[in-house]
Amino acid sequence: MSAPRKVMLVTGSTDGIGKETAFGLAKAGAHVLVHGRSRPKVDAALADLQARLPEGSFEGISFDLGALDSIRKAVAKLRETHARLDVLVNNAGIFAQERVLTADGIELSFAVNHVGPFLLTELLMPLLTAAAPARVINVSSIAHTRGQIFLDDLTLAKNFTGYTAYAQSKLANVMHARSLAQRHPATELIAYSLHPGVIGTKLLREGFGPVRGATTAAGARTSILLAIADAPPGQSGDYFSDGVVTPPAAVALDDKVGAALWDATAKLAGL
Repeated sequence: MSAPRKVMLVTGSTDGIGKETAFGLAKAGAHVLVHGRSRPKVDAALADLQARLPEGSFEGISFDLGALDSIRKAVAKLRETHARLDVLVNNAGIFAQERVLTADGIELSFAVNHVGPFLLTELLMPLLTAAAPARVINVSSIAHTRGQIFLDDLTLAKNFTGYTAYAQSKLANVMHARSLAQRHPATELIAYSLHPGVIGTKLLREGFGPVRGATTAAGARTSILLAIADAPPGQSGDYFSDGVVTPPAAVALDDKVGAALWDATAKLAGL
């Protein structure tokens, strides 16, 4: 009797790097939860993925990572239908050129790229620990190296530019993975962050203009490796680039700021 498929959730997997990650994980034998903000986009992605990989095992889920109540409702449903979650890939990300606050009062880039994934990870923790050792993979960016955590101004009322907001959120992704590694033994949960490369996605065009990027398949490679490798690569909390452990920015290693960021994020997320 064959082992049951591992269950893996990839946020932002209706297009771009996330969709290629979902494809690669399903090709490796996982049951993949394909996530998007709207149900029609999820259904279209499911149809395309199933056509590309008829033997693949896919399931759709839609919720808005920029809305805390939407995340809570989605997780409540997931916990009714699934007993475990082996891998969570926090892949969804945006680059907002204008300062917009969500209904929860959080700057949009920080909400979608960090606070939403933080809340999602915490609410899914019972399913993750049921699959111990589960893996959480945060798709960050090399932009984190130019980021700063504005602990007294996380919504960037005084410091906003599109790039400042994006870089802060991507730095937060790296620090979140490190904090998860510090809070959970590797026998229970392994957390990683990564730079996917400069990839030709909608985010690249919106945030950085007419830059030629690599393929989305190339962008998905490190996430897939970290999700499916039999022996966990590196150490929990590590940052990867091009599939190898890479030192993150020095600021990402500041555990005092990391702890303060955790507490501030938990407060913003209503935990």
